Amino acid sequence: MPSPAKLPFRLHWLPLILAASLTGACSTVEVALPQGPDTPATFEQAQGDQAPITLERWWESIGDSYLTQLIEQGLQSNADIRIAMERVKEARATVTMAESALYPTVDLVGLTSRSRLDYPETGPIGPITIPADTRYATLSTGGLSAAWEVDLFGARRSDRDAARQAVLGMQEKQHGAQMLVAADIASNYFEARSLERRQQVLDNSITVAQRLQQYAQGRFDAGHATRFDVDRARTQVESLQSLKAPLQSLLSARIRRLAVLTGKAPESINRMPPQLPLPAPGSSLIPAPLPTVLPADVLERRPDVRGTANLVRAQAARLGSAKADLLPRFYLGFAAQDGHIEISGLPATSPNLLGVSAGVRLPLFDAGRIRAHITASDARLQAAGIQYEQAVLSALEDVENAYSARRALDQRTDKLRSAWQIAQEGAEHADHLFQEGSGLLQPVLEAKLQALQKEDELIQTQTARALTTVLLYKAIGGGWQATGS
Repeated sequence: MPSPAKLPFRLHWLPLILAASLTGACSTVEVALPQGPDTPATFEQAQGDQAPITLERWWESIGDSYLTQLIEQGLQSNADIRIAMERVKEARATVTMAESALYPTVDLVGLTSRSRLDYPETGPIGPITIPADTRYATLSTGGLSAAWEVDLFGARRSDRDAARQAVLGMQEKQHGAQMLVAADIASNYFEARSLERRQQVLDNSITVAQRLQQYAQGRFDAGHATRFDVDRARTQVESLQSLKAPLQSLLSARIRRLAVLTGKAPESINRMPPQLPLPAPGSSLIPAPLPTVLPADVLERRPDVRGTANLVRAQAARLGSAKADLLPRFYLGFAAQDGHIEISGLPATSPNLLGVSAGVRLPLFDAGRIRAHITASDARLQAAGIQYEQAVLSALEDVENAYSARRALDQRTDKLRSAWQIAQEGAEHADHLFQEGSGLLQPVLEAKLQALQKEDELIQTQTARALTTVLLYKAIGGGWQATGS
């Protein structure tokens, strides 16, 4: 082996490059991240709410086993979630591709060839005299080759960091899909249960209206009422009966939607099982307490905010990689080959090759390509920072609006429940007077119809309250877990 003094000049770079690769491994181009917006310490509309609710599985606090079953099925089988999971796998493969640039590439090379020689019948070719019967030459060679870019200034590590942040961003999209699926299933379930209750109220209303029509017809036959009274009662019956088909259509649509959200065919769920325990008349579909959260908690939990933060970091890493293109790049190479050359009529030879190389590349002129790439990368970073700011502000707005809407619906629910109870008491009082012979049946039936109308309004308001609560959980960022993502 030759002494260091006799090595070719280019090999004298090798110790310097190896030392620099060790001491400069952390020499990454620095990129400043954009500043996020200022956030309040608390939510104005959330004061006074206290509830020990696990946000990852907030639906369990409702106490409906069938709802829990549907959401669990959806989290396992929903198509949007499965697509997001495949996107995560794709992004992880991209990380492996980016990380591979940090390591040497080693190739196994081989070559064999057979050539026909074209020369005079006899005579020398250079210093070698070729016999007249020589016509073919065979070459065989094989060995290893290796190449490595020494990442002194962090360009390849920046590419790796950008790929890793892209994976985290895809994971947040998966979390967002889980959150949306849980919320959509709960919303459609609450609407379906509400439609079931409204159908019961409608059936009761139709029964009372038919009794009122019969009563008006009897009084008309007895000469105590006019045709107008009969027609008015009949119109009310027809009007109520016209609501049955639309309610059933809406209910069927909600059930089909639940099937699709849980990864099943639309026709796989014909009807929902009876709700146990059955809600008492006038009771709510969802518990009253709400979780108390801080803006910082929301920003930590919201997948869209977290994913946008990953996008900012990824763009910062890409900008670092673009800036590193202005700096020198160093390369190491190694090759080892064993060959075999045979020319017919001559002794065979077996040459060997062993080589080590080092190189450097420094851009001198590229017509502004690198600078333009840096400018474009910086603009993408600033846009990502603005997008993060927008995501933060939208998240805070969503929570404040959901808290405010829930409080307004709480107040409306209380007022409607009071009005429904008053209407019920009025119907009972009118029925008591009729039973004692101090009143007519018509006011009793009309009072019962009014009470049923108030109950229907109450059910619709309670449904809106439940849907708003689901929106609140979604705005907070509840409904997903990092485990198994």
